[in-house]
Amino acid sequence: MHIESAVEDKSPVNLRIRTSLKNRAKSLGVNLSQTLERSLEEEISRREQLEWLEANRQAIEAYNRRIEAGGPALAAYRSF
Repeated sequence: MHIESAVEDKSPVNLRIRTSLKNRAKSLGVNLSQTLERSLEEEISRREQLEWLEANRQAIEAYNRRIEAGGPALAAYRSF
């Protein structure tokens, strides 16, 4: 996960969320900016992983077929 640099710029953002949700978060001392940043980092990471998997799907499938057909590389030399 990304660790924010102390010198990284921040931008103001205008968001609309349910009032009840905002009030509950405020009553619990939830920092909305930090929570949003953390959630965005997680969502971005999840989507980047999905994009990577899709971009590399053919290579992954080809590798898995090769392993199924011939076993792992150097399997003949394993002693376990």
